[in-house]
Amino acid sequence: MGGFSMQSAGRLHYVDALRIAAFVILIVYHSSVAFFPDMSWLMKSAETSPLLSEVMKFPRAWRLALLFFVSGMGTWFAFRSNSGFTFLKDRFVRLFVPLIFAMCVIIVPQVWYERMYEDGYDGSLITFWVARYFSEGKYPEGNFTWAHMWFVAYLLVMTVLCYPIFRMIIDPKMRWLTSRFEAVARSNALYLFFLLPLALNLVLTPIYPRQTNALYNDGAWFAVWACWFGFGFLVARHHHAIIGTIVDRRWLSASLALLLTALLYVYSWHGGNATIGSYDDMTPLYKTAIFALAWAMILAATGFAALHLNRKSAILAWLNRKIFPLYIVHQTVILAALFYILPMQASVAAKYMMVLALTVGVSLIFCVLAERLPWPLRALVGLPEQPAGARDLATASQPVRF
Repeated sequence: MGGFSMQSAGRLHYVDALRIAAFVILIVYHSSVAFFPDMSWLMKSAETSPLLSEVMKFPRAWRLALLFFVSGMGTWFAFRSNSGFTFLKDRFVRLFVPLIFAMCVIIVPQVWYERMYEDGYDGSLITFWVARYFSEGKYPEGNFTWAHMWFVAYLLVMTVLCYPIFRMIIDPKMRWLTSRFEAVARSNALYLFFLLPLALNLVLTPIYPRQTNALYNDGAWFAVWACWFGFGFLVARHHHAIIGTIVDRRWLSASLALLLTALLYVYSWHGGNATIGSYDDMTPLYKTAIFALAWAMILAATGFAALHLNRKSAILAWLNRKIFPLYIVHQTVILAALFYILPMQASVAAKYMMVLALTVGVSLIFCVLAERLPWPLRALVGLPEQPAGARDLATASQPVRF
């Protein structure tokens, strides 16, 4: 295990820190997309920033991989607490209920703002909600959509599909297989794990050529996200056996990530020099580079977080309780902020910072108010039945998760 050791029985505070960091990166990224000259998004600024677009190409390569990885880790803690039917019931309440609520309520204003900005719609939100949102078909031709909540839908489906595998992994008869996994994960072969999502994606791409986030026709990328999710589950499941290796190799992981980032900027991301491919032209070589970068970033982030952030923090606990409702509402706040800020006479940098500040501020206010809701209304925004104080006492040995 090298020079690092960690007691696996206590609460893994660093997992909470990773989760918070992953969602902070997501908000920073989503707040910037409207200003990219080379990407069409829900709203598009007339003034764009090539520099902002180039900078954000870096987190774009690994932010979702990190999100699914951390979600996989959290799923292990939920599964460890109860591996029976209660586990699936809890996942259903924590994921499906807020998914439906968001699709029917919280996402409505963001589509309304988009229709006003792009199409000149001048009806009220209530009129749009009642008369158009549900009746004109699915987005983008219509209006009904799960928008950014595709991540939650995918997470729910992954959990259900992987449940038999989870049960198999904890079966004592499979100890020979899990021991083999631990041995491989402690060797240099750990760095080759990215080849699994890469191979699945390349095999399935002829059948599912586009990344759609629609689930039913997104098999090539669903397989990728499921792999990152599964890796997170396995790292948490075998945490005591392999976290030392990940920590000991954190600088190697960071160095690999830096090297891959430099190569991608030279041969793809900077100045339109897409020699090896790009986000718009995902060649097998380009996918190899960004999948390898994603895995190196995950290993580096996990290693450094486990070493330096695995300690109790009141701020960490406060933020961690608000992550899921913050995710649910953040994109609606971004669209609302863009609608009012984009017409202003200001620089792109000023507009971006205003959008980002409003998104963070309003989303946190929403989360604070959501925590005050009585049960079962708390379930609508992904919060558990117990209030924060009681939940902290009841789950002191495991991270809050969704």
